[in-house]
Amino acid sequence: MSDYSISIVPRLSNYPENEIKAKEILDWLISLDIVEANPTDCILGEGNGYAISQGAMKVVAHPKELPIELSVNGLEITTERTVFDTGENFTEQLICPNCQEDIAFEDWDLESWSSEKSDDLTCNACGVQSNIHSYTFEPQMGFSNLGFTFWNWPELKPEILKGFEEKLNCEIDIVYRHL
Repeated sequence: MSDYSISIVPRLSNYPENEIKAKEILDWLISLDIVEANPTDCILGEGNGYAISQGAMKVVAHPKELPIELSVNGLEITTERTVFDTGENFTEQLICPNCQEDIAFEDWDLESWSSEKSDDLTCNACGVQSNIHSYTFEPQMGFSNLGFTFWNWPELKPEILKGFEEKLNCEIDIVYRHL
């Protein structure tokens, strides 16, 4: 069996006071009994996350598919600038907001975004720089210094996603990753 995740990512490259907001969202999820309060080794990779709790059954589309028996079943919170991707090495479409050209198979570069030099991506077709969040990525990717990744959880209900948007006070991207 392989692992997968669902990441909720604000559509802001630099979320203001991201660590404070991360704590606020964590406290909200704990208050709803969606995740446990104490960090444990329940995520993939280094560091600790917040294990699944009983209230999680109320926020997923298929409660019987919750990974309660898996050791990788928790919430990972990211507070560093990160590209949240699908785990695949390809982008099917990358549409420029200026010229509407698909540059997915061109040699586009995220280095200036990753190194925090810019929040923009330069289109290879028209040469115009546009905010990375104005491009259309297929499959969806996320770009922010804040993200919430649920490891091995089934689809989240629209209500909890709306709750994230309200708490974050901005639009979000939902990124599905498969390893």
